[in-house]
Amino acid sequence: MSQNEKNSDGSTAQLSSFDVNTYKLNKLVCDPMGGTGQTDLAKGVKAEVYDANGADLNSVQDYFDQGTKLDVDLFYSTLNVPTRLFNLGFPTQTGETVKNTCGEDLIEYFALKFKTVLKLDDSDLPGLYEFAILSDDGAIVRYKNSQGVFQELINNDGDHPTRLGCSTIVVEMDHNKEIPIEIDYYQGPRYHISLVPLWRKIEGERETEPLCGQQGNSLFFDFNNNSKPQKAYQDLMHRKWRVWGAGNLHIPKEVAFNPCVENEQPTISDLQVNNNLDGPLIVTWHTDMIATAQLRIVNTKTGEERVTDSDNVLRTDHSITVLDLEPGTTYTVQAIAISQNYGKSISEEVTVVR
Repeated sequence: MSQNEKNSDGSTAQLSSFDVNTYKLNKLVCDPMGGTGQTDLAKGVKAEVYDANGADLNSVQDYFDQGTKLDVDLFYSTLNVPTRLFNLGFPTQTGETVKNTCGEDLIEYFALKFKTVLKLDDSDLPGLYEFAILSDDGAIVRYKNSQGVFQELINNDGDHPTRLGCSTIVVEMDHNKEIPIEIDYYQGPRYHISLVPLWRKIEGERETEPLCGQQGNSLFFDFNNNSKPQKAYQDLMHRKWRVWGAGNLHIPKEVAFNPCVENEQPTISDLQVNNNLDGPLIVTWHTDMIATAQLRIVNTKTGEERVTDSDNVLRTDHSITVLDLEPGTTYTVQAIAISQNYGKSISEEVTVVR
């Protein structure tokens, strides 16, 4: 595979600040449980997903010990999933749905391992905070304590409808403090899901939350009415509980950046495919802003999908040469452009018969 080295105006092309090969779009899932999107590359939540391999497991750790980690990366702008039906699965950025190990759409018997860094934003007050989580099914929340060890903060594990799990310890927060957080969550049998992490600043003497341990699919939200908050949830808000906001959630350093940001997208134009049956396939296109270049190639017979590697150079004129297509095979080809602030575009499909 080869690519151009100059922009159309003759200027030297610059290197992207991000390696777009790290999170290829066919292996990337963005806000699969809903969300408003994020524009800050440093904010959000990273997750891995595990399949139960057909087993009926009822502990989140069992999914990690006995399940299979699937080859996709998930990013969330926030975690706020009130009780609702979940039947759409995990669509990738190229439109395919993540499959379980049996080849079926993954909509039940899966676990997610979330990682983020929790901080106060400008509107939050420093002080002692306590934590809770609404989840269906089980969830365990851990935080990295002052000794640098992940310590259990909330245990809401096991099969159950939406239940409020509460912390037994408090954490002191200020605007200079960063708290690495892990949330292990699983969804057992279909169809309801929920995952709503909460916190509140302790004012004066700590008061026991009366809803801790209470559960029910319709107790906190009406899943038949667009997840409308019910009295129990409204009571939590009245008692100063708050959902972690998008401004509180930061990408861990080892993750580097959030590729699911929704920034200005390049416009792809003048897509040309030179299909030389005795030679390589050459695909060229133009973008209205500097961007990296990749191709999505799908074998229409087998459904095999791949995204080519990029050299991470930002250009406006792009050319990719593909040498390893099988003779007598039909493919669909799409150009992928990712801008310097990670706006992402995918072109229309072009059918190629080798």
